[in-house]
Amino acid sequence: MRNMEILITEPTDFSQRALNSLSKIGFVKKGPFSKEELINEVGNTNILIVRLGHLINQPIFDNAKNLKYILTPTTGLNHIDVDNANKRGIHIISLKGEHEFLDSIPSTAEHTWALLMSLIRKIPQACDDVKMGNWDRDKFKGNNLNTLSLGVFGFGRVGKQVAKIAKCFNMKIYVYDKKKIETKLYNVVNSKSELFQKSDIVSIHLDLNKGNINIVDKELLRFLKKGAFLINTSRGELINEDDLVTFLENKTLAGVALDVIHNENATTSKFNNPIISYAKNNNNAIITPHIAGATLQSMKMTEEFVVDKFINILNQRTHI
Repeated sequence: MRNMEILITEPTDFSQRALNSLSKIGFVKKGPFSKEELINEVGNTNILIVRLGHLINQPIFDNAKNLKYILTPTTGLNHIDVDNANKRGIHIISLKGEHEFLDSIPSTAEHTWALLMSLIRKIPQACDDVKMGNWDRDKFKGNNLNTLSLGVFGFGRVGKQVAKIAKCFNMKIYVYDKKKIETKLYNVVNSKSELFQKSDIVSIHLDLNKGNINIVDKELLRFLKKGAFLINTSRGELINEDDLVTFLENKTLAGVALDVIHNENATTSKFNNPIISYAKNNNNAIITPHIAGATLQSMKMTEEFVVDKFINILNQRTHI
């Protein structure tokens, strides 16, 4: 299969090596596109390359009659209607399950710590206060990390990276995963409720699936210590955001730092999102726009990996 039409929805800083490889097998068309523009552009597309800027769902599929492959340099796939793609015979090529390669990517763990440190040390609030002409260090007293315990909720690749960094701060570290954990480096707990009970800071590192949507809800949050902190760099749908706001308002949670929200690909979600509404009027909620994986180095590496993976698959099918 050669001379294909390839559409890249988010081409800014896209790997030149990956582009060179793609140009050898077809014509490359680049965005960026609005949702309406993307629907109009996909008509003759054979290969769609997308990060997290678009929700790839039925309106796109209905117009993409020639679409055979979706390449996404991401581990999560909640920005793609996977069931719909499978029904149409569209192959999805992603980073899911590529554990050896992903172990070399530190960006999400690093951003988790950037959020955690910003929250604990009140860095955004202090910076904004200085910009307003103030210089009041007493308003922004934080905590030493070695006095706090960290709970890692989900002990996969990123969870392990986050826990490893925590050791540098001499924190007490608790870890929980539904799969059995074999480690002598950290304190393994038997349940998610126990993790929440024992941790001053809980950092979420779970894959999103149908079984854990809103897994962090009022029934789990009630186990938190008063004054605890919550970090999420995984997927927004893991947290019931209405319950989260309730626990912030009743002061059980001292603060949250999030890189993800519910339905972040939907244009209207940002205006109606309860945690964003809360953050507008409260300085103990830090929210970034899903940038944990968005480093120049990591994006280049992941783009090249999925393109190489795709071309290898294409070559194998050509030789059958």
